[in-house]
Amino acid sequence: MKKVLLIVCLIPMMLFSSCSDWLDVRPKAEIKLDVMFETEQGFKDALTGCYMILSESSLYGAELTCTFLDVLAQQYALLGSTSGAYYNASRYTYTASNCESKIDAIWSKMYNVIANVNALIEGLEENRERLHPSIYAMTKAEAYGLRAYMYFDLVRLFTWGNLPERPEVLDKLSIPYVKVYDKGIIPQSTLRFVLAYLHEDLKIALDLFDQYDPDSMSGNRPDGYELPNDDKFYDAANRKYRMNLKAALALEMRIYMWEGNYEGALERARELDEFRLSFVSGLDSDEKDRDLTFSGEMLFGLQTHERFEDIVKPYFKLTAADDLNMNYNALYLPKNRVEGLYEITNGVGASDWRYTRWWDKSGENYCFLKYWEYEDMRYTNNVPLIRPSEVYYTLVECILRLGGDKSEAIQYLNKVRNARNIPTSLNLSYDLTVDDVWDELEKEWKKDFIGDGQLFYYYKRQGYMSIPNGPAVTYDDKVYVLPLPQLEVDFGGRVEMIETENK
Repeated sequence: MKKVLLIVCLIPMMLFSSCSDWLDVRPKAEIKLDVMFETEQGFKDALTGCYMILSESSLYGAELTCTFLDVLAQQYALLGSTSGAYYNASRYTYTASNCESKIDAIWSKMYNVIANVNALIEGLEENRERLHPSIYAMTKAEAYGLRAYMYFDLVRLFTWGNLPERPEVLDKLSIPYVKVYDKGIIPQSTLRFVLAYLHEDLKIALDLFDQYDPDSMSGNRPDGYELPNDDKFYDAANRKYRMNLKAALALEMRIYMWEGNYEGALERARELDEFRLSFVSGLDSDEKDRDLTFSGEMLFGLQTHERFEDIVKPYFKLTAADDLNMNYNALYLPKNRVEGLYEITNGVGASDWRYTRWWDKSGENYCFLKYWEYEDMRYTNNVPLIRPSEVYYTLVECILRLGGDKSEAIQYLNKVRNARNIPTSLNLSYDLTVDDVWDELEKEWKKDFIGDGQLFYYYKRQGYMSIPNGPAVTYDDKVYVLPLPQLEVDFGGRVEMIETENK
Protein backbone atom coordinates (compact mmCIF):
# COMPACT_ATOMS: atom_id res chain seq x y z
CA MET A 1 0.00 0.00 0.00
CA LYS A 2 1.37 3.43 -0.90
CA LYS A 3 1.93 5.90 1.88
CA VAL A 4 -0.20 9.03 2.08
CA LEU A 5 1.36 11.93 0.23
CA LEU A 6 -1.34 13.40 -1.98
CA ILE A 7 0.19 15.87 -4.44
CA VAL A 8 -2.10 16.60 -7.34
CA CYS A 9 -0.93 18.51 -10.41
CA LEU A 10 1.20 21.40 -9.18
CA ILE A 11 -1.09 22.96 -6.61
CA PRO A 12 0.01 22.25 -3.02
CA MET A 13 -2.55 20.45 -0.92
CA MET A 14 -4.32 22.27 1.84
CA LEU A 15 -4.27 20.95 5.39
CA PHE A 16 -7.77 19.73 6.05
CA SER A 17 -9.42 19.16 9.37
CA SER A 18 -12.02 16.39 9.30
CA CYS A 19 -13.23 13.33 11.08
CA SER A 20 -10.74 11.25 9.09
CA ASP A 21 -7.04 11.69 9.85
CA TRP A 22 -6.07 10.20 6.51
CA LEU A 23 -7.01 13.51 4.88
CA ASP A 24 -4.29 15.23 6.89
CA VAL A 25 -1.33 15.36 4.55
CA ARG A 26 1.29 16.30 7.10
CA PRO A 27 4.14 13.77 7.35
CA LYS A 28 2.77 12.30 10.57
CA ALA A 29 -0.23 11.06 8.57
CA GLU A 30 1.84 9.00 6.15
CA ILE A 31 1.80 5.94 8.38
CA LYS A 32 -1.99 5.88 8.77
CA LEU A 33 -3.33 4.70 5.43
CA ASP A 34 -2.56 1.01 5.94
CA VAL A 35 -4.31 1.12 9.29
CA MET A 36 -7.26 3.15 8.00
CA PHE A 37 -8.18 0.59 5.36
CA GLU A 38 -7.99 -2.47 7.60
CA THR A 39 -11.64 -2.10 8.62
CA GLU A 40 -15.01 -1.33 7.07
CA GLN A 41 -15.31 1.64 9.41
CA GLY A 42 -12.08 3.03 8.00
CA PHE A 43 -13.55 3.13 4.51
CA LYS A 44 -16.72 4.77 5.81
CA ASP A 45 -14.66 7.39 7.62
CA ALA A 46 -12.62 8.02 4.48
CA LEU A 47 -15.77 8.58 2.41
CA THR A 48 -17.21 10.86 5.07
CA GLY A 49 -14.00 12.88 5.07
CA CYS A 50 -14.25 13.43 1.30
CA TYR A 51 -17.80 14.74 1.60
CA MET A 52 -16.74 17.03 4.43
CA ILE A 53 -14.10 18.67 2.24
CA LEU A 54 -16.60 19.08 -0.59
CA SER A 55 -18.90 20.91 1.82
CA GLU A 56 -16.31 23.60 2.57
CA SER A 57 -17.11 27.15 1.50
CA SER A 58 -14.51 27.15 -1.28
CA LEU A 59 -16.43 24.28 -2.93
CA TYR A 60 -20.10 23.33 -2.55
CA GLY A 61 -20.55 25.02 0.80
CA ALA A 62 -20.70 28.35 -1.03
CA GLU A 63 -18.67 29.07 -4.17
CA LEU A 64 -20.09 26.25 -6.31
CA THR A 65 -23.63 26.81 -5.11
CA CYS A 66 -24.93 30.04 -3.59
CA THR A 67 -22.10 32.54 -4.14
CA PHE A 68 -19.56 32.46 -7.00
CA LEU A 69 -21.52 30.27 -9.44
CA ASP A 70 -24.79 32.12 -8.91
CA VAL A 71 -23.04 35.47 -9.24
CA LEU A 72 -21.82 34.29 -12.65
CA ALA A 73 -25.44 33.43 -13.51
CA GLN A 74 -26.50 36.97 -12.45
CA GLN A 75 -28.90 35.52 -9.90
CA TYR A 76 -28.23 38.48 -7.59
CA ALA A 77 -27.66 42.21 -7.69
CA LEU A 78 -24.65 43.81 -6.04
CA LEU A 79 -24.66 47.08 -4.13
CA GLY A 80 -22.46 48.70 -6.75
CA SER A 81 -19.12 48.89 -5.00
CA THR A 82 -16.26 47.82 -7.26
CA SER A 83 -14.43 46.67 -4.15
CA GLY A 84 -17.09 44.11 -3.26
CA ALA A 85 -16.03 40.49 -2.91
CA TYR A 86 -18.00 39.37 -6.00
CA TYR A 87 -17.93 42.48 -8.19
CA ASN A 88 -15.21 41.11 -10.51
CA ALA A 89 -16.99 37.76 -10.74
CA SER A 90 -20.18 39.55 -11.76
CA ARG A 91 -18.19 41.16 -14.61
CA TYR A 92 -16.38 37.92 -15.53
CA THR A 93 -13.01 39.48 -14.76
CA TYR A 94 -11.44 36.15 -13.93
CA THR A 95 -7.89 37.49 -13.85
CA ALA A 96 -8.68 39.77 -10.88
CA SER A 97 -6.98 38.49 -7.74
CA ASN A 98 -10.22 37.83 -5.82
CA CYS A 99 -11.53 35.75 -8.74
CA GLU A 100 -8.26 33.99 -9.38
CA SER A 101 -8.01 32.82 -5.78
CA LYS A 102 -11.51 31.35 -5.87
CA ILE A 103 -10.92 29.56 -9.15
CA ASP A 104 -7.55 28.21 -8.03
CA ALA A 105 -9.07 26.89 -4.80
CA ILE A 106 -11.86 25.14 -6.71
CA TRP A 107 -9.34 23.41 -9.00
CA SER A 108 -6.89 22.38 -6.30
CA LYS A 109 -9.41 21.19 -3.74
CA MET A 110 -11.44 19.21 -6.27
CA TYR A 111 -8.32 17.42 -7.43
CA ASN A 112 -7.28 16.88 -3.82
CA VAL A 113 -10.54 15.09 -3.07
CA ILE A 114 -10.23 13.12 -6.32
CA ALA A 115 -6.77 11.98 -5.17
CA ASN A 116 -8.26 10.82 -1.89
CA VAL A 117 -11.02 8.95 -3.70
CA ASN A 118 -8.42 7.29 -5.95
CA ALA A 119 -6.47 6.19 -2.88
CA LEU A 120 -9.69 4.83 -1.40
CA ILE A 121 -10.44 2.85 -4.56
CA GLU A 122 -6.98 1.30 -4.53
CA GLY A 123 -7.30 0.50 -0.84
CA LEU A 124 -10.67 -1.08 -1.52
CA GLU A 125 -9.23 -3.53 -4.04
CA GLU A 126 -6.23 -4.38 -1.87
CA ASN A 127 -8.43 -5.07 1.15
CA ARG A 128 -11.44 -6.64 -0.53
CA GLU A 129 -11.18 -9.86 1.47
CA ARG A 130 -11.59 -7.91 4.71
CA LEU A 131 -14.96 -6.45 3.68
CA HIS A 132 -18.51 -7.77 3.57
CA PRO A 133 -19.41 -8.16 -0.16
CA SER A 134 -22.22 -5.62 0.08
CA ILE A 135 -20.05 -3.09 1.93
CA TYR A 136 -17.35 -3.54 -0.70
CA ALA A 137 -19.86 -3.07 -3.54
CA MET A 138 -21.59 -0.02 -2.05
CA THR A 139 -18.29 1.66 -1.16
CA LYS A 140 -16.93 1.07 -4.65
CA ALA A 141 -20.15 2.38 -6.23
CA GLU A 142 -20.02 5.50 -4.06
CA ALA A 143 -16.37 6.16 -4.85
CA TYR A 144 -16.75 5.80 -8.61
CA GLY A 145 -19.97 7.82 -8.65
CA LEU A 146 -18.43 10.58 -6.53
CA ARG A 147 -15.35 10.73 -8.73
CA ALA A 148 -17.55 11.12 -11.80
CA TYR A 149 -19.57 13.84 -10.07
CA MET A 150 -16.46 15.90 -9.32
CA TYR A 151 -14.94 15.42 -12.76
CA PHE A 152 -18.15 16.44 -14.48
CA ASP A 153 -18.28 19.70 -12.56
CA LEU A 154 -14.66 20.31 -13.56
CA VAL A 155 -15.81 19.74 -17.15
CA ARG A 156 -18.68 22.19 -16.73
CA LEU A 157 -16.39 24.81 -15.19
CA PHE A 158 -13.10 24.53 -17.07
CA THR A 159 -14.09 23.21 -20.52
CA TRP A 160 -16.66 24.05 -23.17
CA GLY A 161 -20.43 24.10 -23.38
CA ASN A 162 -22.91 24.02 -26.27
CA LEU A 163 -21.31 20.80 -27.52
CA PRO A 164 -24.00 19.81 -30.06
CA GLU A 165 -23.31 23.02 -31.98
CA ARG A 166 -19.52 22.67 -32.02
CA PRO A 167 -18.33 19.07 -31.94
CA GLU A 168 -14.80 20.20 -32.87
CA VAL A 169 -14.04 21.04 -29.24
CA LEU A 170 -14.36 17.36 -28.32
CA ASP A 171 -10.89 16.71 -29.70
CA LYS A 172 -9.19 19.57 -27.87
CA LEU A 173 -7.13 19.00 -24.75
CA SER A 174 -9.23 19.67 -21.67
CA ILE A 175 -8.63 18.52 -18.09
CA PRO A 176 -6.49 15.68 -16.71
CA TYR A 177 -8.62 12.68 -15.72
CA VAL A 178 -6.59 11.06 -12.98
CA LYS A 179 -7.74 7.50 -12.26
CA VAL A 180 -4.88 6.33 -10.07
CA TYR A 181 -3.41 7.45 -6.79
CA ASP A 182 -0.23 9.04 -8.10
CA LYS A 183 1.70 12.15 -7.14
CA GLY A 184 2.99 12.56 -10.70
CA ILE A 185 1.66 15.01 -13.27
CA ILE A 186 -1.03 13.39 -15.38
CA PRO A 187 -1.38 14.74 -18.95
CA GLN A 188 -4.54 16.49 -20.07
CA SER A 189 -7.08 14.38 -21.95
CA THR A 190 -9.24 15.49 -24.82
CA LEU A 191 -12.80 16.34 -23.89
CA ARG A 192 -13.99 13.33 -25.89
CA PHE A 193 -11.93 10.98 -23.71
CA VAL A 194 -12.93 12.77 -20.49
CA LEU A 195 -16.61 12.27 -21.31
CA ALA A 196 -15.94 8.62 -22.12
CA TYR A 197 -14.14 8.21 -18.77
CA LEU A 198 -17.13 9.76 -17.01
CA HIS A 199 -19.44 7.18 -18.53
CA GLU A 200 -17.04 4.37 -17.64
CA ASP A 201 -16.97 5.45 -14.00
CA LEU A 202 -20.72 5.81 -13.89
CA LYS A 203 -21.29 2.41 -15.47
CA ILE A 204 -19.26 0.82 -12.70
CA ALA A 205 -21.20 2.78 -10.08
CA LEU A 206 -24.62 2.14 -11.61
CA ASP A 207 -24.04 -1.59 -12.14
CA LEU A 208 -23.15 -1.96 -8.45
CA PHE A 209 -25.93 0.33 -7.20
CA ASP A 210 -28.38 -1.63 -9.35
CA GLN A 211 -27.55 -4.76 -7.38
CA TYR A 212 -26.80 -3.43 -3.90
CA ASP A 213 -28.43 -0.03 -3.33
CA PRO A 214 -31.47 -0.34 -1.01
CA ASP A 215 -33.51 1.75 -3.47
CA SER A 216 -32.90 -0.53 -6.44
CA MET A 217 -36.08 -1.95 -7.96
CA SER A 218 -34.44 -3.95 -10.75
CA GLY A 219 -34.60 -7.36 -9.07
CA ASN A 220 -30.90 -7.97 -9.76
CA ARG A 221 -29.91 -8.70 -6.19
CA PRO A 222 -27.11 -11.28 -5.80
CA ASP A 223 -27.91 -14.54 -4.02
CA GLY A 224 -27.89 -14.17 -0.25
CA TYR A 225 -27.97 -10.37 -0.45
CA GLU A 226 -27.78 -8.47 2.80
CA LEU A 227 -26.47 -5.00 3.66
CA PRO A 228 -25.18 -4.75 7.23
CA ASN A 229 -26.50 -1.52 8.70
CA ASP A 230 -26.23 -1.65 12.48
CA ASP A 231 -24.64 1.81 12.44
CA LYS A 232 -27.44 3.24 10.21
CA PHE A 233 -24.82 4.23 7.62
CA TYR A 234 -27.12 3.08 4.82
CA ASP A 235 -30.35 4.54 6.14
CA ALA A 236 -32.13 6.69 3.55
CA ALA A 237 -31.76 9.77 5.76
CA ASN A 238 -27.98 9.36 5.61
CA ARG A 239 -27.53 8.13 2.05
CA LYS A 240 -29.01 11.30 0.55
CA TYR A 241 -25.88 13.06 1.81
CA ARG A 242 -23.71 10.68 -0.22
CA MET A 243 -23.59 9.38 -3.77
CA ASN A 244 -26.38 6.82 -4.29
CA LEU A 245 -28.40 5.12 -7.02
CA LYS A 246 -30.77 8.01 -7.75
CA ALA A 247 -27.93 10.53 -7.65
CA ALA A 248 -25.87 8.47 -10.10
CA LEU A 249 -28.82 8.19 -12.49
CA ALA A 250 -29.36 11.95 -12.26
CA LEU A 251 -25.68 12.60 -12.85
CA GLU A 252 -25.71 10.53 -16.03
CA MET A 253 -28.84 12.44 -17.05
CA ARG A 254 -26.89 15.69 -16.62
CA ILE A 255 -23.96 14.40 -18.64
CA TYR A 256 -26.23 13.27 -21.46
CA MET A 257 -27.81 16.73 -21.53
CA TRP A 258 -24.36 18.33 -21.72
CA GLU A 259 -23.43 16.07 -24.64
CA GLY A 260 -26.72 16.70 -26.44
CA ASN A 261 -27.80 13.07 -26.06
CA TYR A 262 -31.42 13.94 -25.34
CA GLU A 263 -32.67 10.39 -25.89
CA GLY A 264 -30.30 9.13 -23.19
CA ALA A 265 -31.21 11.96 -20.84
CA LEU A 266 -34.92 11.32 -21.36
CA GLU A 267 -34.47 7.64 -20.56
CA ARG A 268 -32.63 8.41 -17.32
CA ALA A 269 -35.19 11.05 -16.31
CA ARG A 270 -38.05 8.60 -16.88
CA GLU A 271 -36.23 5.99 -14.77
CA LEU A 272 -35.95 8.54 -11.96
CA ASP A 273 -39.63 9.45 -12.27
CA GLU A 274 -40.46 5.80 -11.58
CA PHE A 275 -39.12 6.31 -8.04
CA ARG A 276 -42.09 8.64 -7.43
CA LEU A 277 -39.83 11.48 -6.36
CA SER A 278 -41.27 13.56 -3.56
CA PHE A 279 -41.31 17.28 -2.89
CA VAL A 280 -41.16 19.16 0.40
CA SER A 281 -44.23 20.62 2.06
CA GLY A 282 -45.06 22.62 5.16
CA LEU A 283 -43.25 25.84 4.38
CA ASP A 284 -46.17 27.78 5.86
CA SER A 285 -45.53 26.23 9.27
CA ASP A 286 -43.62 27.83 12.13
CA GLU A 287 -40.32 29.23 10.85
CA LYS A 288 -38.22 26.79 12.86
CA ASP A 289 -39.89 23.88 11.01
CA ARG A 290 -39.42 25.20 7.46
CA ASP A 291 -37.16 23.22 5.17
CA LEU A 292 -36.03 26.27 3.21
CA THR A 293 -33.35 24.46 1.21
CA PHE A 294 -35.80 21.70 0.20
CA SER A 295 -33.35 19.21 1.71
CA GLY A 296 -36.14 16.71 2.33
CA GLU A 297 -36.51 16.11 -1.39
CA MET A 298 -32.90 16.19 -2.54
CA LEU A 299 -31.48 13.18 -4.36
CA PHE A 300 -27.97 14.15 -3.32
CA GLY A 301 -26.59 16.88 -1.12
CA LEU A 302 -24.10 17.73 1.57
CA GLN A 303 -24.07 18.88 5.15
CA THR A 304 -21.90 21.86 5.94
CA HIS A 305 -20.98 23.64 9.15
CA GLU A 306 -20.70 27.23 10.38
CA ARG A 307 -22.43 28.34 7.19
CA PHE A 308 -24.56 30.95 8.88
CA GLU A 309 -21.58 32.82 10.34
CA ASP A 310 -19.23 32.28 7.41
CA ILE A 311 -21.54 32.72 4.44
CA VAL A 312 -25.06 33.89 5.27
CA LYS A 313 -24.24 36.85 7.48
CA PRO A 314 -21.37 38.19 5.33
CA TYR A 315 -23.18 37.91 1.97
CA PHE A 316 -26.94 37.63 2.48
CA LYS A 317 -27.47 40.55 4.84
CA LEU A 318 -27.78 44.17 3.69
CA THR A 319 -26.13 45.65 6.76
CA ALA A 320 -22.63 45.07 8.03
CA ALA A 321 -21.75 43.32 11.27
CA ASP A 322 -22.63 46.45 13.26
CA ASP A 323 -26.16 46.38 11.78
CA LEU A 324 -25.75 50.07 10.95
CA ASN A 325 -23.50 50.47 7.91
CA MET A 326 -24.14 49.13 4.45
CA ASN A 327 -22.72 45.71 3.58
CA TYR A 328 -20.99 46.20 0.24
CA ASN A 329 -20.52 42.46 -0.15
CA ALA A 330 -24.26 41.81 0.02
CA LEU A 331 -25.90 39.59 -2.60
CA TYR A 332 -29.54 40.62 -2.90
CA LEU A 333 -32.25 41.53 -5.40
CA PRO A 334 -34.32 44.72 -5.73
CA LYS A 335 -38.04 44.39 -5.22
CA ASN A 336 -38.91 44.76 -8.91
CA ARG A 337 -36.62 41.89 -9.95
CA VAL A 338 -37.99 39.48 -7.35
CA GLU A 339 -41.59 40.36 -8.16
CA GLY A 340 -40.86 40.04 -11.87
CA LEU A 341 -39.12 36.70 -11.40
CA TYR A 342 -42.04 35.20 -9.45
CA GLU A 343 -44.72 36.90 -11.55
CA ILE A 344 -46.39 38.76 -8.73
CA THR A 345 -48.27 41.30 -10.87
CA ASN A 346 -50.32 38.58 -12.57
CA GLY A 347 -50.85 36.70 -9.31
CA VAL A 348 -48.86 33.57 -10.22
CA GLY A 349 -46.30 33.79 -7.44
CA ALA A 350 -48.34 35.22 -4.58
CA SER A 351 -48.34 31.89 -2.74
CA ASP A 352 -45.18 30.38 -4.31
CA TRP A 353 -42.94 29.33 -1.42
CA ARG A 354 -39.91 30.35 -3.46
CA TYR A 355 -41.27 33.90 -3.21
CA THR A 356 -42.99 33.91 0.16
CA ARG A 357 -40.30 32.03 2.14
CA TRP A 358 -37.02 32.67 0.33
CA TRP A 359 -36.99 36.47 0.51
CA ASP A 360 -36.98 39.07 3.27
CA LYS A 361 -39.32 41.65 1.75
CA SER A 362 -39.14 44.25 4.53
CA GLY A 363 -37.55 46.91 2.29
CA GLU A 364 -37.11 47.86 -1.34
CA ASN A 365 -34.08 45.57 -1.54
CA TYR A 366 -34.88 41.95 -0.78
CA CYS A 367 -32.48 39.65 1.08
CA PHE A 368 -32.25 35.97 0.21
CA LEU A 369 -33.38 33.73 3.10
CA LYS A 370 -32.95 30.25 1.63
CA TYR A 371 -29.90 29.53 3.80
CA TRP A 372 -30.96 31.58 6.78
CA GLU A 373 -31.14 29.91 10.19
CA TYR A 374 -33.48 30.57 13.09
CA GLU A 375 -33.16 29.59 16.70
CA ASP A 376 -33.95 25.89 17.23
CA MET A 377 -34.45 25.44 13.48
CA ARG A 378 -34.82 21.78 12.44
CA TYR A 379 -33.33 22.07 8.97
CA THR A 380 -29.89 23.67 8.90
CA ASN A 381 -26.57 23.33 7.10
CA ASN A 382 -28.03 21.50 4.10
CA VAL A 383 -26.58 21.97 0.62
CA PRO A 384 -28.75 20.45 -2.15
CA LEU A 385 -26.80 19.30 -5.20
CA ILE A 386 -29.48 17.37 -7.13
CA ARG A 387 -33.23 17.83 -6.64
CA PRO A 388 -36.33 16.35 -8.34
CA SER A 389 -37.22 19.60 -10.09
CA GLU A 390 -34.17 19.16 -12.33
CA VAL A 391 -35.45 15.73 -13.35
CA TYR A 392 -38.81 17.18 -14.40
CA TYR A 393 -37.27 20.18 -16.15
CA THR A 394 -35.06 17.73 -18.05
CA LEU A 395 -38.15 15.76 -19.06
CA VAL A 396 -39.72 18.99 -20.35
CA GLU A 397 -36.65 19.98 -22.37
CA CYS A 398 -36.10 16.53 -23.86
CA ILE A 399 -39.74 16.20 -24.86
CA LEU A 400 -39.60 19.58 -26.61
CA ARG A 401 -36.28 18.87 -28.34
CA LEU A 402 -37.38 15.43 -29.53
CA GLY A 403 -40.76 16.63 -30.82
CA GLY A 404 -42.76 14.80 -28.16
CA ASP A 405 -46.14 15.53 -26.64
CA LYS A 406 -46.24 19.22 -25.69
CA SER A 407 -49.06 18.54 -23.23
CA GLU A 408 -46.86 16.08 -21.34
CA ALA A 409 -44.15 18.73 -21.06
CA ILE A 410 -46.65 21.24 -19.67
CA GLN A 411 -47.90 18.61 -17.23
CA TYR A 412 -44.39 18.23 -15.79
CA LEU A 413 -43.98 21.99 -15.42
CA ASN A 414 -47.30 22.18 -13.58
CA LYS A 415 -46.21 19.32 -11.34
CA VAL A 416 -43.27 21.34 -10.02
CA ARG A 417 -45.26 24.58 -9.84
CA ASN A 418 -47.97 22.90 -7.78
CA ALA A 419 -45.32 21.39 -5.51
CA ARG A 420 -44.04 24.93 -4.91
CA ASN A 421 -47.51 26.00 -3.73
CA ILE A 422 -48.79 27.61 -6.93
CA PRO A 423 -52.48 26.57 -7.01
CA THR A 424 -53.83 24.36 -9.76
CA SER A 425 -56.18 27.19 -10.74
CA LEU A 426 -53.07 28.95 -12.08
CA ASN A 427 -51.73 25.96 -14.00
CA LEU A 428 -50.10 26.60 -17.35
CA SER A 429 -52.56 26.19 -20.19
CA TYR A 430 -52.23 23.29 -22.60
CA ASP A 431 -52.86 25.84 -25.36
CA LEU A 432 -49.39 27.34 -24.93
CA THR A 433 -47.19 27.30 -28.01
CA VAL A 434 -43.91 25.37 -27.96
CA ASP A 435 -42.03 28.68 -27.72
CA ASP A 436 -44.19 29.62 -24.73
CA VAL A 437 -43.31 26.33 -23.01
CA TRP A 438 -39.61 27.02 -23.57
CA ASP A 439 -40.08 30.43 -21.93
CA GLU A 440 -41.87 28.90 -18.97
CA LEU A 441 -39.09 26.32 -18.59
CA GLU A 442 -36.45 29.05 -18.39
CA LYS A 443 -38.54 30.89 -15.79
CA GLU A 444 -38.70 27.75 -13.67
CA TRP A 445 -34.95 27.23 -13.84
CA LYS A 446 -34.44 30.78 -12.56
CA LYS A 447 -37.02 30.39 -9.79
CA ASP A 448 -36.12 26.98 -8.45
CA PHE A 449 -32.33 26.96 -8.59
CA ILE A 450 -31.40 30.30 -7.12
CA GLY A 451 -28.79 29.52 -4.49
CA ASP A 452 -27.96 26.10 -5.99
CA GLY A 453 -25.35 27.11 -8.56
CA GLN A 454 -27.04 25.34 -11.49
CA LEU A 455 -28.29 28.22 -13.67
CA PHE A 456 -24.88 29.21 -15.05
CA TYR A 457 -24.48 25.69 -16.37
CA TYR A 458 -27.96 25.90 -17.96
CA TYR A 459 -26.93 28.99 -19.91
CA LYS A 460 -23.51 27.58 -20.82
CA ARG A 461 -24.83 24.20 -21.94
CA GLN A 462 -27.14 25.91 -24.45
CA GLY A 463 -24.69 28.59 -25.55
CA TYR A 464 -26.76 31.59 -24.50
CA MET A 465 -25.55 34.67 -26.38
CA SER A 466 -26.25 36.76 -23.28
CA ILE A 467 -27.14 36.12 -19.68
CA PRO A 468 -30.18 38.02 -18.40
CA ASN A 469 -29.22 40.99 -16.19
CA GLY A 470 -25.56 40.49 -17.05
CA PRO A 471 -23.04 43.08 -18.27
CA ALA A 472 -22.77 44.11 -21.92
CA VAL A 473 -19.96 41.75 -22.91
CA THR A 474 -19.51 39.11 -25.58
CA TYR A 475 -20.76 35.85 -24.10
CA ASP A 476 -18.22 33.48 -25.54
CA ASP A 477 -15.72 31.08 -23.99
CA LYS A 478 -14.02 33.94 -22.16
CA VAL A 479 -17.18 34.15 -20.05
CA TYR A 480 -18.19 30.51 -19.96
CA VAL A 481 -14.82 28.76 -19.52
CA LEU A 482 -12.88 29.39 -16.31
CA PRO A 483 -9.12 29.81 -16.80
CA LEU A 484 -6.75 27.20 -15.44
CA PRO A 485 -4.66 28.14 -12.39
CA GLN A 486 -1.55 30.00 -13.54
CA LEU A 487 0.80 27.49 -11.87
CA GLU A 488 -0.72 24.72 -13.98
CA VAL A 489 0.11 26.64 -17.15
CA ASP A 490 3.52 27.99 -16.15
CA PHE A 491 5.01 24.92 -14.55
CA GLY A 492 2.77 22.01 -15.47
CA GLY A 493 2.76 22.51 -19.22
CA ARG A 494 -1.01 22.69 -19.27
CA VAL A 495 -2.76 23.96 -22.39
CA GLU A 496 -5.32 26.67 -21.67
CA MET A 497 -8.83 26.08 -23.00
CA ILE A 498 -9.08 29.79 -23.79
CA GLU A 499 -6.79 32.74 -24.32
CA THR A 500 -7.09 35.26 -21.50
CA GLU A 501 -5.79 38.74 -21.18
CA ASN A 502 -2.99 39.47 -18.72
CA LYS A 503 -2.17 35.76 -18.30
